[in-house]
Amino acid sequence: MIIKVLQKNRVVTHTIFWIFYLFIWVLMDVIYGLPFKRALFNYLGCGLEIPFYYIHMYYLWPKYITTKRYLYYFAFFLPLVLLNAYLVRLLNYHVVFPVFLEITDLPENFMSFPRVLGLARSILLWFGPPTAIKILRDYYQNKVNLERIKKEQKISELNFLKSQMNPHFLFNTLNNLYSLALKGSKKTPEALLQLSNLLSYMLYDGTEDKISLEKEIHHLNDYIELEKLRFGNRLDLTLEMIGDFNTVMIPPMIIIPLAENAFKHCSLNERGNINIKIRIQVDKGKIYISTINPVGNTIKSDNKHGIGVKNLSKRLEIIYPQKHIFKLEEREKKFYTDLTIELNE
Repeated sequence: MIIKVLQKNRVVTHTIFWIFYLFIWVLMDVIYGLPFKRALFNYLGCGLEIPFYYIHMYYLWPKYITTKRYLYYFAFFLPLVLLNAYLVRLLNYHVVFPVFLEITDLPENFMSFPRVLGLARSILLWFGPPTAIKILRDYYQNKVNLERIKKEQKISELNFLKSQMNPHFLFNTLNNLYSLALKGSKKTPEALLQLSNLLSYMLYDGTEDKISLEKEIHHLNDYIELEKLRFGNRLDLTLEMIGDFNTVMIPPMIIIPLAENAFKHCSLNERGNINIKIRIQVDKGKIYISTINPVGNTIKSDNKHGIGVKNLSKRLEIIYPQKHIFKLEEREKKFYTDLTIELNE
């Protein structure tokens, strides 16, 4: 409760700091043999030094040091310190020593320039710790703010990729339905139901950070059923699943884009069966996903890596930086994808 109040009320926080800081200096003088009263009033002039500290740290430092205008900084800072030292000596000469400490026999050179210069050096020493604290605090705060901004940028980028992903996925699925409708297929209602399930998944689960692997596989099956309607008996699909999926959590739409990419490479105009293999394995804190599919001759070379795969690659960089391996390869008229994810604890 007290910490929260201090964080909200900077005046109270700074006042407590200065009282504590001045007490340390008084205590040091007492330890070195100076009477407490003398030590206490010695630092009465610090009441003048504190405003100079704020002028220095909240005006001169940000205006000249942070902008690397060092010559201007020293041109203002050095006279500021000398003026501060002169005013403190003046206060001590006319008030502190004669009134509070009852010392009237002050030396004639009490206000001389060498004495003022000596006090200026002491003020620089006195300025040191509060200045260092402020600089370190600002550095830490800037670092925290930078991390927060980076995190917000990643979240924004991830949300943008998600918003890109769903229309692209829907576009491909609607193309499938369109081809069925043109044929007058009786399976169109069944396909619409599968699409409804997928849309529900994208709308309600696609916005989540993590979902169960079982749920992703369930909707993978929905997608596969849609593709079966399009390819018919020509489709020879092998779906291999190894491991315990019960407790595994992954971001939504990780596996489906790989399956979508596998089907995309296959052309309805090609003769013969279409062999697609999808393998999902969970083992020792890692998930392995691989696909193998034929590459149709009608697929353009510049369209081998579609929006879905590029989108997935960017999402993986954000969600699993340095914790995933994603490989794409084409050889002997087959396309291979291999994804390994080190699951977060």
